[in-house]
Amino acid sequence: MTRMHWMAFRMYLPTLACLLLAFVSTWLLTSAPPTTFLAPLGDTLRWIPYGLLGLAALLGVIASVRLLRWETGDALICLCGGLLGSERQGRFGVYRKCATCGRSHALAR
Repeated sequence: MTRMHWMAFRMYLPTLACLLLAFVSTWLLTSAPPTTFLAPLGDTLRWIPYGLLGLAALLGVIASVRLLRWETGDALICLCGGLLGSERQGRFGVYRKCATCGRSHALAR
């Protein structure tokens, strides 16, 4: 895999984590025997997998839009060709971190 493939994988990692949590929560909620402790929460707990699937879809769309903007050249790009992340406040001022090489790029204010 190239560095760009790893960048895309890292961008979709939160989506994969939410999908995994949705499947695990579905498995746990369907295989768990009903208890008196969870009885009042029964209706609320069954919506957890749906919420996680919705969150995974939202995170996947955000990652896809960021990668689409990177591919068309409409996003901020590092010298290595990777996508720059959002602004962060650091010890030496505001900077952006590259999603591919991990280099920090200082922003002039």
